[in-house]
Amino acid sequence: MKRPKNRLHRVLVVGATPAGIAAVSKLGELGIPVTLTDPEPDLDRKLAREEWRLASGLSLNFAQRSALLRILRNPDIRTLLPARVTKLKHTPQGFRAHLELEPTYVDPDRCTLCGKCVEACPVHTPDGTRPIISNGRRSLPGRPVIDKRRKPPCQESCPLGVNAQAYIALARAGRYREALEVVRRDNVLPGICGRVCTHPCEDACRRGELDDPVAIRHIKRFLADYELEHPPAVETSPSPRREGKIAVVGSGPAGLAAAADLARLGYEVEVYEKEERAGGLLRYGIGKHRLPREILEVELAHIEGLGVKFLLGQPVDFQGGLQELRDRYDAVVLATGTWEDRPLGVPGEELEGVEGCLSLLQRLYREEVERMEEEVAVIGDGNAAFDLARSVRRMGARVTILSWFPEDLIPADEEELRGAREEGIRIVDRTQVVAFLGRDGRLERLRCTPTEPGPPDENGIPWPVKVQGARPFELAFDRALVAIGQKGPYDRSSGNLSVTTRGLIAVDEEMSAGPPGVFAAGDATRGPSSVVEAMASGRATALAVHRSLAGDEPAESTPLRPKDRDFSEIPPDIPSLHRPTMPERQPGARC
Repeated sequence: MKRPKNRLHRVLVVGATPAGIAAVSKLGELGIPVTLTDPEPDLDRKLAREEWRLASGLSLNFAQRSALLRILRNPDIRTLLPARVTKLKHTPQGFRAHLELEPTYVDPDRCTLCGKCVEACPVHTPDGTRPIISNGRRSLPGRPVIDKRRKPPCQESCPLGVNAQAYIALARAGRYREALEVVRRDNVLPGICGRVCTHPCEDACRRGELDDPVAIRHIKRFLADYELEHPPAVETSPSPRREGKIAVVGSGPAGLAAAADLARLGYEVEVYEKEERAGGLLRYGIGKHRLPREILEVELAHIEGLGVKFLLGQPVDFQGGLQELRDRYDAVVLATGTWEDRPLGVPGEELEGVEGCLSLLQRLYREEVERMEEEVAVIGDGNAAFDLARSVRRMGARVTILSWFPEDLIPADEEELRGAREEGIRIVDRTQVVAFLGRDGRLERLRCTPTEPGPPDENGIPWPVKVQGARPFELAFDRALVAIGQKGPYDRSSGNLSVTTRGLIAVDEEMSAGPPGVFAAGDATRGPSSVVEAMASGRATALAVHRSLAGDEPAESTPLRPKDRDFSEIPPDIPSLHRPTMPERQPGARC
């Protein structure tokens, strides 16, 4: 006589209801392996529902406490909480289930249910609760659960991926040092970016759907300035060292970001800078009214504190010096930027008195120019053009900005337009310069033609076109400054580098610039960009260098987030509250 085949090898119980708990308990007593799954993270909290209260008045979680503990301690019973069954299929061998575990972001083996995480969390939800769900020591299994949502739009839109949600919550709680530490994990220049960042995070801020976006950039600036007034008692010590010595050529935003990340990874880093002072574009291309030089010095000192060494007044000749660097270092990062002004390309540009934006700013910040009490035209309409105009205005010049866009379509930030108007800078819109006119080799006039918006391109930008049949006109100026962008300075003879037709360094997916061990970052590879975009490129290059030298990825510092859990809708009854305006000096005191 054949024995009946025992087909009950394992059992899956879906749902921690009273019936489910009873089934699990009985199967466990019989020694049958059981898996219990439920979408709720805490058995104690779930079984405390009023609908399951016993006739005696006891709540089920209290009456069955000992049974629940036995379930959790039984090695034959596995609990998967919280989890959902997404697929159940019957096969000749039984059932096959596909379960999707929801992350709790807490290690149950290390959690002691002390509740300090709840106290430390600075976040409050709209209904006044905290996103950490904890039932204290009654939790079964014993751990709190963090209610995380998808990556915030502000963080997604930031090229550096800075966790603005975290540092704003910490700042709101008055924990300013911790907030600044959060910023510096991904942005080593908080004081600088708190002033000159293009803040794409604010464009994506959900609060802007209601009234105004949160003043993310200004909060970052406050945190950096707070540290200046309340310096920490103990400076950050350099990271543990590892094998590898790296040269970074250029101390602009990309070079600084790459150097800081590599130093934090433990490498010995030396930064070569051709100028006598570090900072690159931050020092020689941005006006002091936007970026005070004492702020730049503080940021550079912090990077030096990470172990980075600056070699100033050390230009690198790419035709000969690049090979020397490759021989002396394990890796070389080229972050030299784009330091050549893009010409307007019209007759008369060679006249004395016609100069590019960066050319003048470099002379200005090297203190080669002190006063400029002239009629000056700034040709351009981006932030760089307005920054230049406001810098020249502070030298005593009478400044006019010539833009070929209508004034309401000028691409510079609104605060730049407002600041220029307040400081007495004239804006002439719908105007294109077609020639520079002069006498005896010296500029005297600009020949201009009216423009109007053209058909929008694929990005929706209505690039201006000349007005058909309009007559040119002339404007008298002593000096004209062309601020329409920069171009790449490299050519095929630049040290065996891969160079694009735009004069930029061509890099592959691993940021390699061609020769082995040579990498490139920032505007030198992509053309003119913002400070944070250049920094993001520098950080990506630092990771590529680390992968090349160490053969692995550094530990992920960005916390995991679910991709399918969106944020709650903004409550309709939140009072409208417009953000305060950052105070500025009176216009008369600025110039």
